[in-house]
Amino acid sequence: MLRSMLACCAVWSCVASLANAQPVLRATLEAEIGFYLSQPHDGAFSPDGKRIYITDMAYSLMRVLDAESLRLIDTFGRGELSRPHDAEFDAQGRLLVADTGNHRVAIYAVGGEKPKLVGELTGLSSPEGVAVAPDGRVYVTNTGAGSVSIFRDGKLVRTVGEHGSHAGQFARPHDIEADRDGKVYVVDSGNHRVQVFDAEMSHLASSGPDLGLNEPKYLAFDGDRIWLADEYNHRIVVLDQSLKAVAVLGSGKRGYGATEYHKPEAVLARAPFVWVIDTYNDRVVRLRIAP
Repeated sequence: MLRSMLACCAVWSCVASLANAQPVLRATLEAEIGFYLSQPHDGAFSPDGKRIYITDMAYSLMRVLDAESLRLIDTFGRGELSRPHDAEFDAQGRLLVADTGNHRVAIYAVGGEKPKLVGELTGLSSPEGVAVAPDGRVYVTNTGAGSVSIFRDGKLVRTVGEHGSHAGQFARPHDIEADRDGKVYVVDSGNHRVQVFDAEMSHLASSGPDLGLNEPKYLAFDGDRIWLADEYNHRIVVLDQSLKAVAVLGSGKRGYGATEYHKPEAVLARAPFVWVIDTYNDRVVRLRIAP
């Protein structure tokens, strides 16, 4: 019991230190949607950037929003998806959805009148993150198994990693993203860190305990900045390429407002705008970040 209390105090001490050391971003609420959503998790911009495809986990379906107004445009996946967590577009314009409860990645063609399920990637264990690399390979986090699976041309090539806390090991990994150079970022939620790998999944770097992360979930790139949803700290942390914090969005306390959230799990960013997926407030907000 004492050990647990000390660990919590250490986390909150790091959070307080980070908040004091880094600029707290000011933001203006531009748009919000919440009525239709229940535990939204992550999202992906359409290739033209005009729409956002949101995984609505509790309702087990996808929501399509106008990226600017957040107006609901479409809903699909009912009866096909089970507790989806992540979504990503590939180079062909297909939407890949981490269909967690069905232990697969569901593939949708979205160019027609209605998105259509056209394929799947299988052999997975409660996947909660999916990424498409510049070379076309697909990386998937097996949250249930503490590993990462790699696919090429729809076929499973290999699975790497195991449960643990050393470099290249994972505890409930959630998001996975590939940057423009092919480096792979894994949000290692249960170990409260982000790990970075090369395209072959050789470990390059890990974030340090100085960030004070508490169950981080999904991240987004915007230029040289990395926006990371720090769920249990009710905030968004902005990192540089060396995984050092450069700014914080949010008060760090549970709330409901432009800069107050309840366990946000994801964020999208295209300067000067940020979309916070405020999971346990059942909403998505579009913010303008002050210069």
